[in-house]
Amino acid sequence: MTRPIVVFTALAWESAAVRSVLRQVRREGEGVWRGSSGCRDILIVTGGIGPRRAHQTVKAFMDMPLSAVLSIGCAGALIPGLTAGQLVLAPALRMDTEEPEGQLDTFGVDSRLLCAARDAAQRAGVETIEGGIVTSPRVLLTRQEKEKRGRETDCIAVEMESGVHAAFAAERSLPFLVLRVILDSVDMAIPPMKGVTTAEGKIRLSKAMAHIATHPQHLPFFVRLQQCRKRAAETISRVCRTFFPRLDAMDLSG
Repeated sequence: MTRPIVVFTALAWESAAVRSVLRQVRREGEGVWRGSSGCRDILIVTGGIGPRRAHQTVKAFMDMPLSAVLSIGCAGALIPGLTAGQLVLAPALRMDTEEPEGQLDTFGVDSRLLCAARDAAQRAGVETIEGGIVTSPRVLLTRQEKEKRGRETDCIAVEMESGVHAAFAAERSLPFLVLRVILDSVDMAIPPMKGVTTAEGKIRLSKAMAHIATHPQHLPFFVRLQQCRKRAAETISRVCRTFFPRLDAMDLSG
């Protein structure tokens, strides 16, 4: 086997969608699995939601020999017209810098990996859209927040971890690619739901039932979210099933 490719995910269901297309998958630690696709050894790492958890996660792999870094998962739409299950092919992603305030770091992706992903999506019959992705330090709850962030960053989708993964890859001089699938459209308002989900996105059933009992108006959101999550997971699996085999023939050493 060559040096492994690491796939960073935030949520448990994202990780499960990636693992579903691999062979000989085995758990190696908390939130870490190893599997194979062709001659490639692939690590799948679930780090939880947000930049802080992403930073903590990548530290554990700073000294591990790797051949490439992938950030795979879901994203929210920042522009109208994007629907659950669409794959965003981003030539670059952006993330807030620590200073000065309002500035953004920009990270490119590996052109070979992007081309392979585009071809894989086409062959899998997955609907794609190309545009920038921005990593946000917090969840954008309303249409107004999403559209405002889209205008500010010139990006079409938002998530909360890929910028950290991109910085990790850049520091290691490793090829990087972000693959994000739309989960929530721009008009899908996200109600405050403190404590309803874990850091890995698993729903705490008792908390969810208690929340719905006191906020019955949020039930349609939960139903729609589950439907969107299913579509996003299906897209991740379909793309990875056709994308990973294409990595066998690629020289990722430089």
